[in-house]
Amino acid sequence: MHPTVKDGPTTDDPRRWWMLGVLSLALFAIVLNNGLLNVAIPEMMRSLDADISEIQFIVDSYALALAGALLTAGTLSDRYGHKLATLTGTTVFGAGSLVGMLADGPGQLIAARALMGLGAAFIMPGTLAVLVHVFPPGERARAIGIWSGASALGVAAGPVVGGFLVGHFWWGSIFLVNIVPVAVVLVAGALLLPESSNSTPRRPDPIGALLGTAAMVGLVFGTIQVSKHGWSSIGPITGFLVALVAGVVFVLWERRHPSPMVDFDLLRRAPFIGASVSILLLMFGLAGTLFVLTQRLQFALGYGALRAGLAVMPVAFAVLLGTVVCPALVRRVGPGGSVAIGLGAGSVGILIVGTVGSGYPPVLIGLLLAGVGFGLAMGPTTDVVMSLVPPERSGATGSLDMTMQELGNALGVAVVGSVLAHSYTSEVTSSALPETAGQTLDSALRLAERTGGAAGQDIAATARAAFDQAAGVGLVVAAVGVALGALVAALLMPRRGGPPDEKSAVQVTEDTVATRTALSPVPAVEPKGAARGRTVHQGSSR
Repeated sequence: MHPTVKDGPTTDDPRRWWMLGVLSLALFAIVLNNGLLNVAIPEMMRSLDADISEIQFIVDSYALALAGALLTAGTLSDRYGHKLATLTGTTVFGAGSLVGMLADGPGQLIAARALMGLGAAFIMPGTLAVLVHVFPPGERARAIGIWSGASALGVAAGPVVGGFLVGHFWWGSIFLVNIVPVAVVLVAGALLLPESSNSTPRRPDPIGALLGTAAMVGLVFGTIQVSKHGWSSIGPITGFLVALVAGVVFVLWERRHPSPMVDFDLLRRAPFIGASVSILLLMFGLAGTLFVLTQRLQFALGYGALRAGLAVMPVAFAVLLGTVVCPALVRRVGPGGSVAIGLGAGSVGILIVGTVGSGYPPVLIGLLLAGVGFGLAMGPTTDVVMSLVPPERSGATGSLDMTMQELGNALGVAVVGSVLAHSYTSEVTSSALPETAGQTLDSALRLAERTGGAAGQDIAATARAAFDQAAGVGLVVAAVGVALGALVAALLMPRRGGPPDEKSAVQVTEDTVATRTALSPVPAVEPKGAARGRTVHQGSSR
């Protein structure tokens, strides 16, 4: 058993690189599942008779639960122990996987994904906090890069493994495969990981947690509803109103709370704002791109899910290449320069995927460019955020950074999907096809099958062309979001000279905590019958 570390990192444990392997595997598992889900969407839609709104909620329920619980999870992780948080989250994630495997309806699958997101909410800040404690500052950036690289491997493996599983078994097998890494993390983590926590933890803030969750759920719910009902209907209006009210009350509550979940001193620091907004817009673009691209490959270019997974896989290896090159670039231009260059390249790559030519070669070129760019940007954003606080506050601070990431994921799927849905409907309407063809690509293909003959073939070809055109519009929106992230990084993140000095950042945070303590007590498969396959006309998932 390892002793509990209350303050500061343990820097001399010879097993810290093995510990990093366990932490990276835990992150790999939760990222892998999203890739597994992407290529199973067409089969799930047919098997569960799910519509586009239900599929979006299956995708987004995970991100909503994760983003909504992250602040609370980070605070509890600092209070009760980062190892405990990691292993507890892994257990909950595994339980959600079992529920998902046995689900026989969209509602059960949405609940399973939400349970998995809740588990992931404890895994992500827990693993990052343990990493910060066991690695000295000189090794920490490299360790964070490897930890982030595990995410890229999950992106790479997910579509391929998912396509194989759905093609040879059934869609529920994508949840069964999670059990292996979950079991390894539980056993190895219990034996290897040290416990660490904050010696002066902040009080729990359940009201703040509920308000923050309501704000994020309302925001994404309203955006999803736009794709189905339009901007002026009751669904979007209700969602956005809940987000606005809950967000305002959350800020007012947190500013008066003696132990707020959100460190407002940190929020006033430009490097934190720049890094957080940059990673949000990076994840917005990545999630929106993969949401569109996976199904575009399957339904516009005729790929099977396994082939589509293999076609998307190069982006993950390009991300790994970017993380390898990143340290050298950071030394030359600073973290802000690396993130700005990376997101600029990512934006151009997405534009190539969405607007240049047809067929796979432009897609491959765009994915490689975008992947390298994202690899240049991912590590520095997290490293800058974590350098602003002492190790004992790493759980709560890491959860803030990850909340931005997951909010970017959810909004990427919702916003880009909504734009593409509207564009598809407009394209079909302008093509003078029957109104039913404009609801989804699936409805158009079913109409084509019923019509038959040359007329049916014309309907199918027109609908697929409309879907392809609309996918390009959605990808342009994703590229614009990433480009805005590059601008934010260039303006707000540290430039040459690296991230903010860790000692001064720690002292600022410790002075803040001391002041507050004095004022208050702080204790992808080949679709069977592709012409009949139901599809998400917004695109594919992240």
